[in-house]
Amino acid sequence: MRAPALFVAGTDTGVGKTWVATSLCRALAARGLRVGVFKPAETGCADPDRPADALALLEAAGSAEPLDAVCPYRLAEPLAPAVAARRQGVRIEPELLAERFAVLRERHDVVLCEGAGGLLVPLAAGLLSADWVEAQGLPVLLVARVGLGTINHTLLSARCLGARGIALLGTILSAAAPPASVAEATNPEVLADYPEVRLLGVAAHGKEVPESIVDVVWARLATAAGP
Repeated sequence: MRAPALFVAGTDTGVGKTWVATSLCRALAARGLRVGVFKPAETGCADPDRPADALALLEAAGSAEPLDAVCPYRLAEPLAPAVAARRQGVRIEPELLAERFAVLRERHDVVLCEGAGGLLVPLAAGLLSADWVEAQGLPVLLVARVGLGTINHTLLSARCLGARGIALLGTILSAAAPPASVAEATNPEVLADYPEVRLLGVAAHGKEVPESIVDVVWARLATAAGP
């Protein structure tokens, strides 16, 4: 039986996606679950043996999986994976990603897959991240920054998922505390008025995701995974 899995996507780059993913890994592992992690492609790797995001996920999950199983493609330039791969003379194979991901789901109780940037970032030639998520049948946890511009980015991402029939488990806003601007102070209440966003709350960047949010994500994931 395959383990339930989710895809952690950002509304943009640098929104706190890896921090949220690692925090969730720690919380689920603390509940006694065998947590698997997957980073299909990581870019901006000065050293391909030290991909920062993939290693952070492995550590947070307490996983002993080999790096190649967890992050098959580590690319030097900080670009969209498909672009970085093409410039490096590498071909990202969606079939390989699916195979590695399937193995992880057989070995664990739950698997968290972290994307690169937003949903419409090119992952491989002719393949957007959202295309791969849809093909894998994965629900999405969306991470957005709390500041100026996030209303537009978050609604676009949520509605993109809805148009594709991809389940949105919820949206977490990543924030510094206290709010540094009027936008940061008001955006959470504005986004809460849009049911398609499924706002879970605001989590202070650098601190663990609140257990109340973890509870909701886990319950919704179990429902989305089905029997």
